[in-house]
Amino acid sequence: MKSWKFKILFPIIVLTGLVIAKYIMWDYPTSSGKRVGNLTKFSKKGKLLPTWEGTIDEGSGDKLTSYFSVSNEELAQELYNYEGKEVVIYYDQYIMGWPRDTNYDITSWKPKDANSMNGGVSGGSNPALNLLSKTLFCSLLGAIYSDAELYQRVKDHVQGSNLYLYNQIENCNQ
Repeated sequence: MKSWKFKILFPIIVLTGLVIAKYIMWDYPTSSGKRVGNLTKFSKKGKLLPTWEGTIDEGSGDKLTSYFSVSNEELAQELYNYEGKEVVIYYDQYIMGWPRDTNYDITSWKPKDANSMNGGVSGGSNPALNLLSKTLFCSLLGAIYSDAELYQRVKDHVQGSNLYLYNQIENCNQ
């Protein structure tokens, strides 16, 4: 009589334990924080389970190089277009990183300063130069707006290749 209970309860207990262990190891963040530095490397790795992996240089020396992963595809595309610039990344840290290479998963990011946000073209904190650069960008869009098909093709292309510029287009339309 006891053997049939053991045969039923033991697999249920083991399966429940595995589900709880999976949650704790891969789905439950143990810490969160931010890092600031130069986004020096960012690439998609792997064939079977591809992941986005990156490196941020927080200063000089190996001790100030941080490695991270990005599981959100949209966020990864934004960061990919920002490689080589100063960024602030916000992350969640997990006990295990699989299938990612690291246990740091980026949840959001932003450019380090206003000057970086505009690609170094504008005056950063100078409101007149910021307004001028936005006006010139929006004027360029206005020049192709009369050709609705061309405007839509440009907008679709930019949306697929550079989400930062796409957001700027959306700001011009407001």
